[in-house]
Amino acid sequence: MRCAVISDIHGNYEALTAVLRDIERFTIEQRVSVDAVWCLGDIVGYGPQPRECVQTVREICAVCVAGNHDWAAIGKLDLDEFTGVAANSAEWTSAQLSPQDRIYLRGLPELVNAGEFTVTHGSPMNPIWEYLTSALAATPNFGAFETPYCLVGHTHVPTIFLLADDVRPAPTPPPILTEARTSGFNPGDSDLASFPDIEAIPLSASALCEHITPAPGLWLVPEHRRAIINPGSVGQPRDGDPRAAYMIFDSDLGFEFRRVEYDVATTQQKMKEQGLSPRMAARLEKGI
Repeated sequence: MRCAVISDIHGNYEALTAVLRDIERFTIEQRVSVDAVWCLGDIVGYGPQPRECVQTVREICAVCVAGNHDWAAIGKLDLDEFTGVAANSAEWTSAQLSPQDRIYLRGLPELVNAGEFTVTHGSPMNPIWEYLTSALAATPNFGAFETPYCLVGHTHVPTIFLLADDVRPAPTPPPILTEARTSGFNPGDSDLASFPDIEAIPLSASALCEHITPAPGLWLVPEHRRAIINPGSVGQPRDGDPRAAYMIFDSDLGFEFRRVEYDVATTQQKMKEQGLSPRMAARLEKGI
């Protein structure tokens, strides 16, 4: 099996088409086929071409799960839960969507089991909202899925969490506030308007999973480990690298993290023409 995994497109059609061209280039250079494309949510939000992105994902993705921005754009989430920029973007995006787009987004599941994979947007414990930015947040989530691998997005940062396959931590409420503080995660970089006062679970350092930031290239899961894997963001990377991020999984070789240059200036110009957030447009060129 060979599968391309994309996430957090955020209405950035320039980045999405660059990734699709790279997938095609990969198949030609490697003389192999990609059996399926999976999407981990947030097809829309912030970017200037939500309809084109939704229609493309509808056509090419065998698996797609709901992201918080997808639900916000169709009124399935209260916009009071979002920051001002995210809420304004959701309202603008909503006006751009066709009835067919809305039906598609409304029908997206929160979580899908696909062979060896659990597929979701935020986390298996909280598919829509939880940000897995540290071992503290990720560890209890290993008790919330049974497959060898879990694929997540939402943070816009390529990330791997590893835990021994015979360890099943008890799933507990996500420690959103404390996790954000301990990881250096900036709430201003999230979509949440506020962080509820939730205490972190009392885990010792030895009980935490391993946290890896992967470089572009091939990565193999060590023996006797389960993994939570984030491929990064197609349309709005936040790891300091403005290139679109995605991943190819090969059941014989492992996980390949890939980066693709795209025309950032064109996306920024389209955002300007649509009156979208100048701050969000400026971030694209820095990957933050």
